[in-house]
Amino acid sequence: MLPIHLLIVTLRLMYVFSNNPYRKSCEHICRLARDAGFNHQPREIYGQLLNNLLGTAENYYDLYRHGIDSVIDIIELDYQYSERINRLAKEHGGVMLMVPHNFASLFSALKMNRAFPLLIVTRNSPTIDRTKIALEFFERMQVSVLMVRGGNPFELSRTLFAELKKGTVVAATVDSIEGNSQTTVHMFGQQAGFSSWAGKVGVKKNVPIIPGYFRSKGRQVVPVYGEEIITDDIESAMQHYAEFFERQILEDPASWAYLADKRWRKVLHKACQ
Repeated sequence: MLPIHLLIVTLRLMYVFSNNPYRKSCEHICRLARDAGFNHQPREIYGQLLNNLLGTAENYYDLYRHGIDSVIDIIELDYQYSERINRLAKEHGGVMLMVPHNFASLFSALKMNRAFPLLIVTRNSPTIDRTKIALEFFERMQVSVLMVRGGNPFELSRTLFAELKKGTVVAATVDSIEGNSQTTVHMFGQQAGFSSWAGKVGVKKNVPIIPGYFRSKGRQVVPVYGEEIITDDIESAMQHYAEFFERQILEDPASWAYLADKRWRKVLHKACQ
C-alpha cells in the first residue's frame, strides 16, 4: 500500500496547480452540477475523489490478505434492489446491468454475486501479468468473469445470449467513448459516442436493461440502480442509462473514476463552454 499512499499525498499537493487536469475536471463537473441544483466545491470533490481511490485500494488489500468476509459488509446493497433484479431475471430469462467506471464497480460484485446470479464482462489487461493478477482477484472474490479483449464479437454475443437464457444478470461497463461499436447519446448537454455492444445484446434478447451506479465514501460502498427498460430500440436503451449516469454523476461526481479520464475531460470542458 505504500506506493498508493505516496501517490495520494502527491496528488493532494498538486491541487495548488491551476492547470492540474484532475482539478480542472472537478471544476467543470461542479459547474455542470450547479446548473442541475447541486452545490459542490471543486476542492471538496477533488479530495473525495482521492479518498475513494485510497478506500478502494484498501478494500482490495484487505480482500487479498483477509478474504471476502473481512470486506463484504462494506457494501450496503439494499434488499429491495436485489429482490427487484432477481424477479426481473426470473421473469425475462436474464438482465443486462449497465454500469459506469465507478471506483467500486467491480468491488461491488462481491455483494451482488451473493444477491443474484452474476456474470461480469470486462476487458482483460493488455499484458499477461496484469491479466493474471486480475484473474486471481476475481477468484478470491468468487465472481464469474468473462474477459473480452481481442475476442470474437460473434462468440461473445453467443456466450451472452446463452447466459441470458439462464436467468443470469450480465454486468458490463458501458461509459467508454472510444472504439468502433458506438451509439450517440445526449449527455452533459452535448452528443457523445457510447460503447454500444452490451446494449445491443440486451435489445436483441429483449431483456430488462438496468443502469447502476456505485457510490463511494472512502471505503464504504452503496450501489444504486435505476428503473429497467425493455425495448427493441438501441438508441432508446442507451439514452435511458446515459440519463441515469448523468444524474448520478452530477449528484455524486467523486464516485466516478472516469472523472479523471482524458476523453471525458474533453467532454466536460466542452460542456462548460
